Amino acid sequence: MKILRFTLLGNPSIHLDKHEIFFAFAKINALLYYLVINETANRDEIAGILWEDKDNKTAKKNLRNTIYQVNKMLGDNYIISPNRTLLIFNPDLKVTSDVSDFLQNPLNNLELYKGDFLQNFYLKANETFDLWLTKMRTNLEQIYIKSCYQQIDALMTQDKLEEIEEILQGLITIDEFEEKNYQLLMKVYQKHHRYGKVIETYYKLANLLDSELGITPNDATQAIYEEVIAKDRNQQKIKNFLKTTNDFIGRLDVIKELETFFNLVYKEKKSHTLILIGGTSIGKRTVTRQVLSNQITHYQIVTSECFQGEARQSLQILKDIFESLKDLILQYQLMSLSQWKRAYETFFPNYFLKEPHLSTPVFPADLFTSFMVDILKKISRQKATVLLIEDIHWITPDALTLLQTLVNHLEDDPIAFIFTKNLNSNPHLDQFFNHLINRKKLDLIKIKELSEKESLTYLEQKLADLNPPYKDYQRIYQWSEGNPFFLSEYVNQYLKDQKFSILTPAIEAKLSLKLKQVNSHEEELLCYLSCFRQAASLLTLSEVMNLPLALTISLIETLCDKQLIKEIITGDEVSLIFKQKLMAHYCYQQMSVAKRRLLHAQIAKQLENTMKKTRFSAEQYQEIAFHFQEAKEPVQALQHQLNQLEAILQFQHELFPIYSQNPLEADCIDGKRHLLIQTQFNTIQQAIQELRPKFEPVKSFQESLIRFLYIEGCYLIRIGQYQKGIANIQKVISAATEWHHTDYLLESYRQIIHYCIQVENISEMKYYTELALDAAVNANNYEAIAIQLRLSGLYFLMIGKIQKASQYFDQSISFFSLTSALQSKYAIQIAAAYDYLAEIEQIKGNLVKAIAFQNKAIQLSQNKRSRTSIISFYIGLGISYYQLGEIDKSESILTDAKKDLQSLRFPWKEVQLEVYLALINCEKCNYKPLIELINKKEELMARYSNPRDKGMIYYVMALTKVKINSGTLNCQELTNLLKGEVTYYLELSKHHLNPCRDRQHIKELESLEKNDKSQKHLDSEILDVFSYFKAIKAFCAKICVI
Repeated sequence: MKILRFTLLGNPSIHLDKHEIFFAFAKINALLYYLVINETANRDEIAGILWEDKDNKTAKKNLRNTIYQVNKMLGDNYIISPNRTLLIFNPDLKVTSDVSDFLQNPLNNLELYKGDFLQNFYLKANETFDLWLTKMRTNLEQIYIKSCYQQIDALMTQDKLEEIEEILQGLITIDEFEEKNYQLLMKVYQKHHRYGKVIETYYKLANLLDSELGITPNDATQAIYEEVIAKDRNQQKIKNFLKTTNDFIGRLDVIKELETFFNLVYKEKKSHTLILIGGTSIGKRTVTRQVLSNQITHYQIVTSECFQGEARQSLQILKDIFESLKDLILQYQLMSLSQWKRAYETFFPNYFLKEPHLSTPVFPADLFTSFMVDILKKISRQKATVLLIEDIHWITPDALTLLQTLVNHLEDDPIAFIFTKNLNSNPHLDQFFNHLINRKKLDLIKIKELSEKESLTYLEQKLADLNPPYKDYQRIYQWSEGNPFFLSEYVNQYLKDQKFSILTPAIEAKLSLKLKQVNSHEEELLCYLSCFRQAASLLTLSEVMNLPLALTISLIETLCDKQLIKEIITGDEVSLIFKQKLMAHYCYQQMSVAKRRLLHAQIAKQLENTMKKTRFSAEQYQEIAFHFQEAKEPVQALQHQLNQLEAILQFQHELFPIYSQNPLEADCIDGKRHLLIQTQFNTIQQAIQELRPKFEPVKSFQESLIRFLYIEGCYLIRIGQYQKGIANIQKVISAATEWHHTDYLLESYRQIIHYCIQVENISEMKYYTELALDAAVNANNYEAIAIQLRLSGLYFLMIGKIQKASQYFDQSISFFSLTSALQSKYAIQIAAAYDYLAEIEQIKGNLVKAIAFQNKAIQLSQNKRSRTSIISFYIGLGISYYQLGEIDKSESILTDAKKDLQSLRFPWKEVQLEVYLALINCEKCNYKPLIELINKKEELMARYSNPRDKGMIYYVMALTKVKINSGTLNCQELTNLLKGEVTYYLELSKHHLNPCRDRQHIKELESLEKNDKSQKHLDSEILDVFSYFKAIKAFCAKICVI
């Protein structure tokens, strides 16, 4: 049976089974809603309700038509008439509603109440129906509210905070002026020790009542609040507090300190001073006024404010205080109005002179202080008093002297002196405050920017309805840096649906005021500093501004005192940066485009000069490129982008590296750095494409293009994209030869030689080692000669001319060891030569001597930050110990090397390491490393494309197959993996191993091959004998039969 379901709580809907039904006219819905609630309806009554503006006949006719439309739409006689006067739903058809379910058991069906009864539904110009609708809404709402309270009582015993909080927030939404709900919510928070939420809830209610009704929360609400924040106070109320509770985020600790201060003064009936210190627009004034608004029960408040530039009216602040006391003096009848006026004229006659030639009368300081002390004593006896002076950092020395006298003479009176101050240094104020600190009469609160978490919470609450993406929140925080004023400005932009602007008019005005205090030299320094993306070196600023260092330091100290910039100490270097990111942006935007370009160009050239004296990091090259880019000198920017790329790429080498241009950099690479490299390549490639049409004939651009091809080629080779890389290097060789650019020519030869080593291309290696050595000699480049001697030695080692190889290695070492300075500089190069000498001794079987050479190579590499090389040396050392028979020592060295290799992207000798660790573990009957090696053999072979690596893998597979066949190794998994014949693995291994460098392995393989053939021959002879005897046996059997 189909079910007709009415949803009436919240936005109404009608469903027939799962399909929602829509009627053409609202009065059809109204009839159904009325009937499902009342169950029966009198024809005349319902016709009169729905068509009250029609005559009875027309109304009835409309009713009949409406009933017809309902039944036709629903496909059955849902509305029937048991007699001529009544209408009901057909009892044979199932009709339900959420109102019925709710009313049957409201307490257990609170979730059904999703909003007002028939929310957003109305009939135009139908007063009678509206009255019924209002009555029903009110009735159901009251039932819901009553049930909610019952549910809350039950949940209170179960201590279910979140469910109670959800219900109460719903009740507050229904009636935001019902204090009972706020009281219950505050009690729940109080019970669970969430005191910050109690304060937040109270302020939310108080703000609402004050702004909408002009009243304060009732005594019961205030009692809960008072119990949380001030147990020793009986009554409190708030009249002027925060305009929004969100401003309290991150300030609860400050509120607590202020409340404690006021309690202390009120309790002890003695004066005390509190100073709030914080940066511009940090919220000192806001939080002070917020808490002061809660003190009106116990305190009367006198406020005043100092302003910048009041030197001519040096006593203006005292005049303001005197005027602020007028109402209190008259209220307590301490003076009549005429007496107050005479006193005012006595102390401040002609205070603002209109005619400059008239002299200001001498101020009667002693008389004034005596009068003020007397008045303040009498006022504070009536009621404790707060004297608030905002922005006291602008107070004049004359006014400060008189203020200090007042503070000193009012120690025994209940007066709370509150001062707000920025971070700027003021000698007069510092002396005044130190005086109070020594007498233990001063408390100090430092207000900081909101944290990122606090800022994001504030933004999420303020912009909840707009639901902007999270990146917008991050952008706002990055520019505001947690400054409440900046945050509120950006929030207002969103609320007004304005395009995001970093500098709003209000922010510009605020920053402009701060810059009024700087002179021309200071302003110029700020302009230069604003051009830097990060902190700028003190020495760089001094040199680029062409100022003596002492003068630059003096300017910096002044600007630091004014809280515009700050120092950053990194090691021995002093750098400067703006205290506020927005201030840097504002200073930069205030300059003309021409001036910005000029300053960027000057900075870039100064950094270039510095670069010649010291080694730069990738980030420093990036900074130079940025300044040239902003100076609209893109070719120079490209050169330093390439410098940056080279600096990044020095982190990785698969072979023994050319000595590191930057010894502080390591040669490992992780995924993040790999992504950085790719991004940098793409950026430079795009820059080259954009510059090519305009600058292609320019020689400096052509050189940068060739340099890029070289760098890209090196990188492609090192990540295994050999063909692309070699193609790039060949282009570089061609251009370098044409332009007689020896450095790039030598570097390109070396890269191709490294590639030849990688893929064991001996013929190509011979060609290029000869070319490279000749080029190095012709260029008289001793460093290149020494390197090429080592590489030539490696070539002779690869072709088996060991004696000649040794001579070349010794010559390379001699070139690099002429002086101790050269030996230190080229330690890695020397170590590489010793490692090759160790390999020669391994080939000869002189393992002790080989170990000595390898230890020497390792010793030379210590503290040189070339991890690939030193790990390679350790692998060679581990292999020597294995061949010497010291298995445990070999395993220890190779295991440590494997751990270190994990951080490298393409470690050299990785395959040899894996092979020997597998052999060692096999000897201990642990076949897991060998199984893993065989399973990933294709990956390893493809990764390096090195024939010797393939040979080593097939070598260990051949050894293993022989042991399986002989029965000395019993592992089913290895048997399944090695299904080929022994000869298959032997031939593959011999084919790929180097005849000279791997002669020991080849000898062992040849011995295995010989034994395998002998075993096969023996097996064949045994099989022949067996067959002979089998034939004789068969013949004898036949004779017996005969």
